[in-house]
Formats: sequence, structure tokens, C-alpha cells
Amino acid sequence: MALITITSSFGSGGEKIARRVSEQLGLELFDDRKLQERTLAMGISKEDVGGLDEKAPGLFDRLFTNRPAIYLDLLGSVVYDIASNGEGVIIGHAAQVFLKDFDCALHVRIHASETARSQWLAREEHMNQDASLNLVRKMDKRFNDFIQYGFNRDWNDLSEYDLVLNLDKIGGDWAVKLIADLSRSDEIKECSLSSLEAMEHSSLQRKVDAAIIKNHLTSSFGPFHVEATGKGKVHVTGLTYSNEDRNRVVEVVKSVPGVSEVTADITVMPPGY
Repeated sequence: MALITITSSFGSGGEKIARRVSEQLGLELFDDRKLQERTLAMGISKEDVGGLDEKAPGLFDRLFTNRPAIYLDLLGSVVYDIASNGEGVIIGHAAQVFLKDFDCALHVRIHASETARSQWLAREEHMNQDASLNLVRKMDKRFNDFIQYGFNRDWNDLSEYDLVLNLDKIGGDWAVKLIADLSRSDEIKECSLSSLEAMEHSSLQRKVDAAIIKNHLTSSFGPFHVEATGKGKVHVTGLTYSNEDRNRVVEVVKSVPGVSEVTADITVMPPGY
């Protein structure tokens, strides 16, 4: 079956198209609500779920806290966890970036002009034309800033997508048909077992990274390197100043839901090094 990511410009109707595609193909749809449900099911706390949005952090967050890094790791963990099933339709949440190296995922971009989107928004939300146009531009900037900040990529770089659909010309019905037909084609490969395992490992690795950051366990010598080596197995390497710090890292990693075994090559540096 197909693994599809759908990225849409604000007000273009991408969510409605994604829902119709999922229904036609019999695939589970992962929108905001479903992603949050999946996040909680993975053992991630409610307080961290609140950070899983597509908004670049403010200056204060970037300079004085680790929250943005935690959010990106948790978001990546959820996207990889969903994708490790090898099928589904994921709306937004930078899924096209997280899954860019997996050739079994079909990345779709839904677009419509600012004029068309602002007119639709004004009609549906009873807004005046200027206000709706400003909102469209504001949300487009927000999405682009999120991708730029989190991944140093351009949200509008069309080379990031396999299929780009302009709804000004083809309309929603054709968009649904084209996505569904392409997902069934021989050119779109089913995810291999190795790809599914790699996504599962990436999910666990991201979750462990987030736990290390959240518990302020980043080392003065640089970040700890985390590698998921098997189902539930995690290997951690790095440098630290004391056995207490080393043991604390191992303890935190063991407490992450999904981790069943931890091996650590964490070198304790001599005093005054």
C-alpha cells in the first residue's frame, strides 16, 4: 500500500483532498488530531504534545531553552513511527522532509494562488478580502519559517515534492484522482522491510534524543550520539565528566518508552581535562 505525505498552502483545501485520498485508497489519515493521539500512544507526555506544531520558535525559545530541539525530535519520532507501518496519508508536519530519503514515500504539494485562497477564506469565514489575504500570507510565512528554521530548507522548493498540483487549474476532483492513481503505479514502490526498520529505528532514536535534551544531559564535550541498533535496542556514545553523569544518561535512556536495552560507550574524562 501507499505512504503519502501531503503538504498544502494555507487555505488551498489540502486537508479535504487528503481525506478523500485516504478514503479512496483505504488508508489511515494522520491529521493534527491523529498525530497527537499517536504521540500519546507512544508514551510521550501531554506537555510535550503541545509543541508539535508547524511554527518556528520565537527568539527567546531559540536563545534560552532547548524546547525547539525537543519539539523537532518528538515530531520526527512520531512521523517515523507512523511511516514504519509502510502506509498512510500524513498531512503537513514536515513529513516530506523527515521522509525525504525513503523512496517508497510519495510527497505531494497542493497549491493555489493567494487570490483564490483568500477569496475562499473570506467566503467561508466571513472575513473581508484584505484581512483574509493578510492571513494567507502570514500562515504561508509561518510554515516556511518552520521548515527553514528546523531543517534549513525552503518550503517552496518544488524539488522537495514528487507531485505538485495547482488547484487553480485542475480542481479538487482531479487532484484526488491523480494522487490516488500515482500511488497505485509501478513507479511508486512499496516500502521494503529494511526501509520500515530504518524508520522504526529513526523514531526511537529521535525520542531518545528528545529525552536527553529535556533532562539537560547535553555534555560540555558535545552532544551524545544515539543509535537505534535493533528493536528496542539503543547504543549511546559520548564524553562526560563523571560516572554519575554517565549513569544518569543511561538511566534516562532506559526510561524512554520503547527502549528495552541500552549499551553505552560514554567515556568519563579525567578531572581538569
